[in-house]
Amino acid sequence: MGRILIKGGLLIDGKGGAPIVTGAVLIEGPRIVGIGKAEAFQGCKDAKVLDCGDQTLLPGLIDCHNHLSLDPRLDNYLHRMTDPIPALTLRACETMKIDLRSGVTTSRCMGDRGFLDVECRKAVEEGRIEGPRLIVATRGIRAFHGHGFVGYPFGGTDQIRDAVRENILAGADLIKIFITGTLRGPKGIFSYFSKEEIRTAVDEAHRAGLPVATHCIGGTGLEWALETGIDVIEHGYYLTDREIDLFVKSGRWLVMTPSIFFTDARIRNLPPNLVDGHLQQREEVARSMEAVVRAGIPFAVGTDAMHGGLAQEIQYLVDFGATPGQALMAATSQAAKVCRLEGSIGTLEEGKFADIIGVEGNPLEEVGALKRIGTVISRGTIKHPTSP
Repeated sequence: MGRILIKGGLLIDGKGGAPIVTGAVLIEGPRIVGIGKAEAFQGCKDAKVLDCGDQTLLPGLIDCHNHLSLDPRLDNYLHRMTDPIPALTLRACETMKIDLRSGVTTSRCMGDRGFLDVECRKAVEEGRIEGPRLIVATRGIRAFHGHGFVGYPFGGTDQIRDAVRENILAGADLIKIFITGTLRGPKGIFSYFSKEEIRTAVDEAHRAGLPVATHCIGGTGLEWALETGIDVIEHGYYLTDREIDLFVKSGRWLVMTPSIFFTDARIRNLPPNLVDGHLQQREEVARSMEAVVRAGIPFAVGTDAMHGGLAQEIQYLVDFGATPGQALMAATSQAAKVCRLEGSIGTLEEGKFADIIGVEGNPLEEVGALKRIGTVISRGTIKHPTSP
């Protein structure tokens, strides 16, 4: 594939240091082989040059919570998850292209139907379809009476153990279970699974070396999740001060997904019975998210299938009190840790995969610059604009 020198007006390596003015990244094949000021690479006469002008170069973005075939642009989109698997797969092919074009070079897929995410992962790796690197949970595991439109119902420790094993056999990179719903109900927040059922999922996954993540917004289910060893909490919309304290002491990760409560266009496409609840509880969720940021809980960020919208999710984090640097790391270096891929993605360093994007502006000064994507490079292949 040869060597390519990518030059920009500014370079943010994602490690927390000061940006490099007139920075450059030298790549060979799928890997980074050099990084620094552009003038340091004047001797690289054999390298093709991709001059990105004034763009800021930074690590490819990581969407830490996504669903390939879920599309909030569609009316009543949650119930559209009952569409035939071929239709869902075609939808996934479209959303992956949207995500990649928006600068997302890695997507952590938190449940899809019919193991379609496994096949999409294979197709991306083989270069048959365009999309980000995929980390897949396969089937979401939900209770018979519980939440989880992308999940499948299971009950009792035997069924849950079998479900985890079947997901692992199918090629899961992690296990996802749905402990709670998404809204706080009139009787509070309760767990759809017993503590024993949650522990069974965790023990079975951990024994096979896989992490476990859970859809959980708070309540008793959150305490059980922390006690039983679940690795990552997804959403956490209604965390109380006590739950935040337990969270901090546990050292576990939270993946924040604000758009479900703060993007009006998405809320309008929910099933009608869910619209009012999301609007009425918005302020309560905002207060909880602000408290999470203040408390120092380690967090990453995801779109929850708001395809192409990761930059807006990052903006919401800033609105909740995160610095632009913190918010950017939630979609790069911190996100890579959640994915357990910090050795190969998340920062621009020699030896890591050449996942690089260029944006118009400096996102450390104005995080909205992440919406102005000019360049996307995934594993050394220039996806936008066309290869030099």
